[in-house]
Parts: sequence; structure tokens; C-alpha cells
Amino acid sequence: MLLETLLPMFGLLGLATLLQTLSGFGFGLMVVSSFTLFGILPLTATTFMVSFLSLFNSVSLVAKNTNQINKRAFTVILLSGIPFMAVGYALLEYLSMGMETWLNLLLGLATLSCCGLLLVKRKRAKPSGRAYGFCIAGALGGLLGGLFSTFGPPVVFQCYRQTWPINEIRITLLAVFSVTALTRLAIVPFGTLPSKEVLFSAVFAIPVVLIFTRLGRLLAARVPAASVRLLALTMLALSGVSLIIQSAMV
Repeated sequence: MLLETLLPMFGLLGLATLLQTLSGFGFGLMVVSSFTLFGILPLTATTFMVSFLSLFNSVSLVAKNTNQINKRAFTVILLSGIPFMAVGYALLEYLSMGMETWLNLLLGLATLSCCGLLLVKRKRAKPSGRAYGFCIAGALGGLLGGLFSTFGPPVVFQCYRQTWPINEIRITLLAVFSVTALTRLAIVPFGTLPSKEVLFSAVFAIPVVLIFTRLGRLLAARVPAASVRLLALTMLALSGVSLIIQSAMV
């Protein structure tokens, strides 16, 4: 892969990792929308890279804190989400064959919708034995996860409405994202396989993700969380609008 492609790729991955570490969301959306907008990689290759690299942000932390996972929510989200991941992945494969404009338009709309969802003021949910909220969030997250490797926004919204301790929310989300990333990697052989160049690029990007994750943790105490959140949402919204305009002009 040419240096002219690798440099912006690693730069955008580093920025997405930094913003995710500081704001707590958005790695998949930022990478997928920016890579697609600048034509760095095909969407099928980008979603593979996101699933692969996101594991390095989550697995080690989850393994050390399995006792803090909300087992019931974790199970319901995965049972409802994984089947829809297969649906989303099949839709990605179908649209990527000669319908890239519609796929990019859908990505732009999904990015803006996720921004809107993350901006909504989260009212705390009353304790309830019902699981339908997690089922809906899991299904929507699964569809987005299969399409764009971005399982997060619906599930983040639902979990942050709960009255759980913040660390329980965080570890539960990371556990869900770890399993969904592994699941999505497992279904890749049934669709468009990444090229050797993409595989090597993903491996070479691991140090970039680890370095910027560390940098983000060092900056976390010095940078206001609200400002980072606003910056991340602004960048996502601009990417979404740009993708929609770009698709409409084709």
C-alpha cells in the first residue's frame, strides 16, 4: 500500500482513537465515515479494520473486570443483536456490488442519526424487569454493526439510561463491543475477504491505536470531557453531511 494512503490512514485512526479515549464513543463511526469520505479504503475493508482494531481497546480491560458486567443486559443485547448483524452484513455485501452511492448515502444518514441519538438528553430509566429496551437497542446496534461495524450508539444510549454504577455501564458496553467485534470478524469469510494489503495495514495500525489510547488517557485529566464530546459529535456530523452531499452530487 502506498505511503500516500498509509499516512492519512494512520492519522485518521490515531485521531479516532484519541477522541474515543477522551469521549468514550465513536471510534467505528469516525473511522468508517472519514475513510469513506476521503476514499482511503472500500467500505468492506474499512469495516473489517474497525472490527479488528477495536478489540485492542476493549478485550484486555474486560478480561480484568468480568465481575462488573451486567450479565442480564449483556445476554439480551447479544441475543437480539447478533442475528441482525448477519442481516446488516448481507445488506453491506449487496449494496457494495455496484451500489456504492446508495451505500455512502446510507452511511451519511446513519452517522447523522447516531449523532442525534447521542445528543438526546438521557433520562434515567425506572428499574424494570422488562428487557424490550435492550432487545430493541441490540437489534438496531446489530444492524449498524453488520453494515458499518458501529454497534455502539443505540446500546450506549440504552445502557446510560440505567441506574447502574458508571463502571458497570462502561465494562458492560466494552464486553458487548468485544463480542460483537469478534462475531463480525467471524462472518467476514462469508463475504468480501480483505486483501493482503488491508491485513498488513491493520496489523501495522495496532501500535498507532495503542499509542493514541495511551495518549488519550494521559490527556483525559486535562481536557474537559464536554469539549471533547462536542468536538467528536461535530466531526461526525460534518462527515455525515459531507457524505450525503457527495452522494447526492454523483
